[in-house]
Amino acid sequence: MRALRVCVLSCFILLLTFTCTALKMASELSGAHHRPLTHEQEADQNVQFMLSLYRSAAGPDGRPKQHRKFGSNTVRLLRPTASTVHYLPASRDSHYTFTVQYNLDTLPSEQLIKASFIHLRSSSSSSSSSSSSTTTSSTTQALEPPRCRAQITSLGPESLVTLEPHERWTETDITAHVTGHVLQRKDRGKGGHLILTAQYRCTEPGLAEEDGSLWWQTRRRGRPREEPHLEVPSLLLYLEEEREVKDWMGELLGGEGENIMRRIGQWHPSLRRRRRSKDSSEAKDPSLDALKNAPTSSSSFSTSPSASIIAEIPNYKRKTSVPKNRCKLHSFRLSFDELGWGHFIAPPVYNPRFCQGDCPRLLHYGYHSPNHAIIQTVINDLGVGDVPPPSCVPYKYMPMSVLVVHKNKVDYRELEDMVAESCTCR
Repeated sequence: MRALRVCVLSCFILLLTFTCTALKMASELSGAHHRPLTHEQEADQNVQFMLSLYRSAAGPDGRPKQHRKFGSNTVRLLRPTASTVHYLPASRDSHYTFTVQYNLDTLPSEQLIKASFIHLRSSSSSSSSSSSSTTTSSTTQALEPPRCRAQITSLGPESLVTLEPHERWTETDITAHVTGHVLQRKDRGKGGHLILTAQYRCTEPGLAEEDGSLWWQTRRRGRPREEPHLEVPSLLLYLEEEREVKDWMGELLGGEGENIMRRIGQWHPSLRRRRRSKDSSEAKDPSLDALKNAPTSSSSFSTSPSASIIAEIPNYKRKTSVPKNRCKLHSFRLSFDELGWGHFIAPPVYNPRFCQGDCPRLLHYGYHSPNHAIIQTVINDLGVGDVPPPSCVPYKYMPMSVLVVHKNKVDYRELEDMVAESCTCR
């Protein structure tokens, strides 16, 4: 009997541990800021940099933490279209010279808010740094990435920055340089290419840097390293893009953009039929919940500025019954793959939400319905002509931040009016 109790207790503890682990994993998955990455994306420091930027600006559902946090609606990371690297190993430190070229043909000067030159540590150095925390103190120093000092040749000593061992990247503000370049090329009728040369000196941990102002030209012989310290630098542009929906959808979706735009009014009913499950749970709308318990007397209706319009119609008897299928907000979650947006990596799930249901005959002030909807309800009740009742449609929208990976660039974009926030009848 005692052995049985011990067995039951052990099984209970095991089950409890499994349940807690499963709940923790589910919680972590639901709180993820991005969809699962490919091995190539995991190793890409440009993608990791933009994911870090995304997490600082948006929640797991894509809702911006602060509207226009970066002072613009788009942050674009450009990979160089061409690059060369000269590596000079040394006994105490290593020297790198990167020459990179970026295509700015499509960049209007009026869109540019800020520009930064991004210095990136290599993925192998970053992984070594993260793994060193589990080693002994003697091994930690050996695995710690070097401290690297960087300078852009054309900008001189003012551009000097330091990439500390604990940092995976750092940046140099080159807004004035890029703006001047774009304006100069624009006067010539060309967008042109921006070419920059950056010099780095990386000092191994525990070794003091050499004194002297000409350390960029220091040359010494030594054993070359098997792994480079740095990635090819990237260009970060903060842009204010003013675009219509069809424009950004066409660019983000590629060749399928036009076809999807033609079907935009058809996709959500068919998808909703396939997803009529717990994923279609209702989202709470405080303004409409208040309507549910609102009194239906004429005195309460008089709070609406539109009340006087109905009062002017003689012998009209208002129907105050509340529809069973009341107009309200519904949740609808889907992956970007279902929209053909496979290059969207954040947020992991899109919940545009939608409004559905019957509009009440008595349109309370909380619905924010215009005078036209009030009159349309009366016309429908009186049977004057073939006029339908008002429709249940979104009233307010929220923006959503997305992260889009292209071949030569990674975009953070704050897109307006992407998620329905409340409903109205009109």
